[in-house]
Amino acid sequence: MEAPFERLVLPARVDSLEAFRGFVRTGAESAGVAAQALDWLDLVLEEILVNIARYAYEPGTGNAEVRYAVPEPGRLFVEISDEGHVFNPLATDPPALGGTLSERPIGGLGVFLVKNLVGSLSYRREQDRNTLSFTFPGPDMA
Repeated sequence: MEAPFERLVLPARVDSLEAFRGFVRTGAESAGVAAQALDWLDLVLEEILVNIARYAYEPGTGNAEVRYAVPEPGRLFVEISDEGHVFNPLATDPPALGGTLSERPIGGLGVFLVKNLVGSLSYRREQDRNTLSFTFPGPDMA
């Protein structure tokens, strides 16, 4: 990634979500991401960051880091990382979408949603950190 990164580190708590979303939204707006896509970006960030806040450090606490860069006009590259428990969300099984809502198991829809709203999506575990990277917007929104 040639573009310089902007970085924000905050406690991995649900009450940090608004600051993280505002931070990334500022980057998206400066990149020229279409205004109608910004609410989808908020949803992606909420799904990822709330999961980190609730599960990454359980039962303890820790930080989350969000970085973004503008690789080209209209596109944002985002990395979200934590030092919590090893978890690759891309290795989870796809959710069962058939049947009635009451018959479906709980969980799995958030990762499915993220996969369908972003462009390239990858996970890596390096130096005891989980890092989820994606481009935004995805191909269907560009």
